[in-house]
Amino acid sequence: MKLLFDCDGTLLDSMHIWVEPINKIFNKYGYSFEGLEKKEKGVIEALPLSGMVTYIAKNIAKDMTEEEVNNYFLEIVEDGYKNHLMPKDGVLEKLKDFYDHDIEMGIASSTDSKYLKLAFNRLGIDHYFTYYNTPDLLNSKKSDAKFWQSAIDNFKIDPEEIMLFDDALYAIKAANKSGIKTCGVRDFPYNKNEWEDIKKFSDIYLEGIWDFDINTLLK
Repeated sequence: MKLLFDCDGTLLDSMHIWVEPINKIFNKYGYSFEGLEKKEKGVIEALPLSGMVTYIAKNIAKDMTEEEVNNYFLEIVEDGYKNHLMPKDGVLEKLKDFYDHDIEMGIASSTDSKYLKLAFNRLGIDHYFTYYNTPDLLNSKKSDAKFWQSAIDNFKIDPEEIMLFDDALYAIKAANKSGIKTCGVRDFPYNKNEWEDIKKFSDIYLEGIWDFDINTLLK
């Protein structure tokens, strides 16, 4: 079994760095991001930063240019990954355990690799991952079949021999369609409204990756 990891909300305690500025700009214009239907919210969450910027400029903050919206997010995001964001409880220890047992790992994230690497290099874990599946490298979103096929092609094994750890319902559903096994990860309050569906659509589900029994991979 080879492992794929979402980053935000799964490895890093970082959802706030996206949700808070998104909520702020939605609320400013009389909208509610958290109040969106699950399907629409999932579509927006699957967008890379550039896509999020375009969506907000066209549909929410219509008096702002894309450049102005981009600058609004860019300063917050780059500073967060470079200097502040920390791993979720038990993540560093569990990743080291996987690495020490020669279990191949990759990243499957909607966040561009350049931001993830800022955080992973700071935390000393970048070398754990053999490759990154991210929008800036693939020109596709996590909701696209192409995104998951790339992961399968990189690992060079059957999809059922890959396990994805993710906290987002839309990503778990998309990975399932490709045949990849899924592990839903709890990240309250951010995925609280989706948690029952995440449990239903995931092969397994956990409070966090620290709770995963590595012995199930070593049999």
